[in-house]
Amino acid sequence: MRTRFLVSTLALTALVAAPACGGDDPPGSLIVPFKIGANVKCDVLGVTDVTVALYKYNAAGAAGDLIDTEVVDCEDGQAEFMGLIAGRYNVQVSGVDAEDVIVTDNFDNDPGDIAEVTSGAENTADVVTMSPTPAKILVRWLLNGGFGMCSDVPITNFSVATYEKKGLSELLTYDFECDPDEPSIMGYNAIIDPGREIAGDDLDRVYIDALDGKGTSLVTAPLEFVMEPPGHGRTVKLTAVVDCTVDPCTIDCAAGKGADPMDPTLCLAD
Repeated sequence: MRTRFLVSTLALTALVAAPACGGDDPPGSLIVPFKIGANVKCDVLGVTDVTVALYKYNAAGAAGDLIDTEVVDCEDGQAEFMGLIAGRYNVQVSGVDAEDVIVTDNFDNDPGDIAEVTSGAENTADVVTMSPTPAKILVRWLLNGGFGMCSDVPITNFSVATYEKKGLSELLTYDFECDPDEPSIMGYNAIIDPGREIAGDDLDRVYIDALDGKGTSLVTAPLEFVMEPPGHGRTVKLTAVVDCTVDPCTIDCAAGKGADPMDPTLCLAD
């Protein structure tokens, strides 16, 4: 953090002799520089605009109330705020591409980025480093023709495994309860990926398996989805159709979504 006072010695003397009206400290300004990784160029990830947001400082790390926001061109490399009250601020920075998808941000930086403003001074925060955002995986399952409930089937969990390199290298495996407690998103259930392991530029395979209470698969083989890597920050929606009126249960692609025309044993994303 660098600070440069805006007032001259003469002006400072005058301020000491004659306090500001009402006793309020004069506001300060803040420059927040940012970069992507190790100074990766904006066009490499297609970042166009960057949003820099200042929040009321929270020592616990969670941002408080939003104080101010600036949107700048990624190539500018910094955002400037004027008229800020002296104190500390939590800083969140995110970059979008031409489709307005957030492809970079600093949301998982640990510790979180903080800036400090000194009264009557021009302040410069430490450089905020953004990293690529992961792909988002949304999954849903239709039971017994789409009318069944979890109480109607022996399934306890659905295991969703994500891979890169055509299934050779695992990214993240996540287990859902058949009837999740978390609220759905447009009827889909979201994989929680705090470690950002699902790299959108690498993801190309997803497997969905139906498990009983002992973790044993109830189908002959997991349902396999194939895709071109969707890209940073993109959302992939997957639907599995499960029928447990037969033994063993079957798991198939959703009607209308279909299988890979080159291999009908593989499903395509919604």
